[in-house]
Amino acid sequence: MFSGVVAAILCLGALAGDNNTQPQSPAPAPSNGSVFHLSGYVQGRFTDTRDTPDRLEVRRVRLLMSGELGRRISYLIQGDVVKLPNLLDAEVEFKVARALKFTAGQFKLPFSLSSLTADNLEVPIERAKAVNALVPARDIGTQGRDSGVQLSGTFGSSRSIEYFAGVFSGELLINSPQPRYHAAAARAVAHVWHGLQIAGDMYRSFSAPAHKEKIRQSAEARYVRGPLTVDAEYLWGRDGNTHRRGGYALAVWHWSKKWEGLVRDDWYTSNTDKANARTQTWLAGANYYPWRKVRIEANGGVRQEPASVRLSGVFLTQLQIGF
Repeated sequence: MFSGVVAAILCLGALAGDNNTQPQSPAPAPSNGSVFHLSGYVQGRFTDTRDTPDRLEVRRVRLLMSGELGRRISYLIQGDVVKLPNLLDAEVEFKVARALKFTAGQFKLPFSLSSLTADNLEVPIERAKAVNALVPARDIGTQGRDSGVQLSGTFGSSRSIEYFAGVFSGELLINSPQPRYHAAAARAVAHVWHGLQIAGDMYRSFSAPAHKEKIRQSAEARYVRGPLTVDAEYLWGRDGNTHRRGGYALAVWHWSKKWEGLVRDDWYTSNTDKANARTQTWLAGANYYPWRKVRIEANGGVRQEPASVRLSGVFLTQLQIGF
């Protein structure tokens, strides 16, 4: 089955591409000052892991509409045709100055470098388990989104500081899961040196009963030098009286205009008060960009499950086509 999946992916990539050989990860095209701009991408994935053996699926079908309504107001609407929540983003941003922006609607919580990276720009095929399990609104399957209002801005130039602070309802506009609770979130990013940034995040519910209170924190760093990018995050928090923690370290090497390689070590402890509650995964992979909006990815590695001395295999491959 593996050889058939790979052959199908290569054939689809050849049919979908154009002759433009510009590299880099495909991203939603900016509105470029226009009132209306439409873009999107499709991801088809094959997964073979212990909990999802031999799964072939259309992972995402994203449609994005964005634009600018004058010099200070912009908007973004993003939906997914095949995966809930179908409405991901419905936000309006008002820019007062570089140091002050207002955002309202439904959008990503300001938490975690990996979570805030667009799905079509993530270098590994799947985010680290710690990110999916600990980032607010990813841990309950709402793709890191919440509805609310946020202030953000940037101070400084070469050694700048970005800030984000918001209050969120805990409910999506549509396709909302079980009731959640109001929360506040904040994020600060310091660009301390050329190529180096460090950041810290905080999230805390403030209307939940004591036994359901959710608190999350994270610390992260990114270093970029030439073709090398290194990311690291450490996340921790609690749900009621259950304390959790985890993190990852990721290195990416862009060794040509069409190829990049990656290695990642990630770990997650579901309950720090219990023994044998830690999952750890070692992953390596490569991405190939045959055309500007086409990416072919393959990741493989091993995982150690809680209370197990044996390692299980992990393999994922994905085709991404943008438009």
